Amino acid sequence: MVYAYPYLLLTLAFGVLAVCENYYKSSSEKTTYINVLSIILFVFFFGLRGYVAYDWSAYCPAFNQLSDLPTMLSLPLNKWPWEPGFIVFAIFCKWIYPDYFFFQFACSFLNAILLFRFFRKYVDNIPFALVMFFAMGGIEISINLLRNSLAIFLFLNAIPYIQDKKPLPYFTICLLGCTFHSSCLAYIPMYFILNRKMKYNVMLAVFIAANMVYLLHIPILKTIILLFVDLLMPSTKLWIETYLTMDATTGSVLSIGYIERLLTGVLLFCYMDKLRTLRGCNMFVNSMFFYLCIYLFLSEFRTISVRCSYLFVFAYWITWIDLTKCFTYRNNKLLFMSFIGIYSLLKVGIGNNTAMSDYYNILFEDKTYNERLIFFRHHFNDNIK
Repeated sequence: MVYAYPYLLLTLAFGVLAVCENYYKSSSEKTTYINVLSIILFVFFFGLRGYVAYDWSAYCPAFNQLSDLPTMLSLPLNKWPWEPGFIVFAIFCKWIYPDYFFFQFACSFLNAILLFRFFRKYVDNIPFALVMFFAMGGIEISINLLRNSLAIFLFLNAIPYIQDKKPLPYFTICLLGCTFHSSCLAYIPMYFILNRKMKYNVMLAVFIAANMVYLLHIPILKTIILLFVDLLMPSTKLWIETYLTMDATTGSVLSIGYIERLLTGVLLFCYMDKLRTLRGCNMFVNSMFFYLCIYLFLSEFRTISVRCSYLFVFAYWITWIDLTKCFTYRNNKLLFMSFIGIYSLLKVGIGNNTAMSDYYNILFEDKTYNERLIFFRHHFNDNIK
């Protein structure tokens, strides 16, 4: 559990700030101070991290090899290591200060601005929302998904334009997100879908089907993929089949994570009308539904399931808070709040308890690239078993 201590301390710190913000909610000045402190703490932890987790091992050497913009523009697009928007942003950071840690800090600072701008619009207790964020994918997104995180957070700031029925700014922001990570393409059709009021019975039937696929290990995705793989070259087909075999999920289906998702799904359907009324829209109910179904339907492959469902994981950060406002009886609210607190700590502790999560801050520790690369190579294979 030693590797998880920094992440647990961070979650507890924001839990304390959440309690303080709730206590001082009548004082706008004090809540402003708490929110500013939250931004500083967020950027301090993520922006000043060292070579932590996985993605730095690919991004750091690629960043160091970047040329200036005119040179990059002279190359064909298939020679660019990343999407064009992210390339331009990286080159701009390198022009200001040619150090990978400065680039990493800039990414985290931009993430913080976009995330807090989203939370400021949709939640009344930002530190509490950040506890949900850390428990439900936020740490992974902030550390391991450098490009993806910017695309996701850009989309979060486009969400209000769906409700306001303003397609031009919405599509503009989504297309900008696509220049950072191509996964943002999935958000473009959401303008027509995310705020639609879908039929309750249809949603319930799909959710039940998703649980059946998960519990019975029905290989829907693999069957579909292999149908198209047969049309490819034998070498490509072999590579895809090998990857699918390596990424296949094993182990018990009745995990704590599944029980939590089932409980969340049940609560979502029990309080769907109240949740829609609270927000005056269907966007977060639908997003929570999409997250649960994507995760369950694609569960035969862990990496694919997690990465695809992360596109809608933001629904947790809002829906769990909204659910606390749906309970009629105070004891039920306290019980659910206790569940959220305990589960969040368990989720953060278990999810960051491997050597790859070994955290250090560059203000206090100086570890060389080669030193961390040796550590990474030593522990990487053990971590993915």
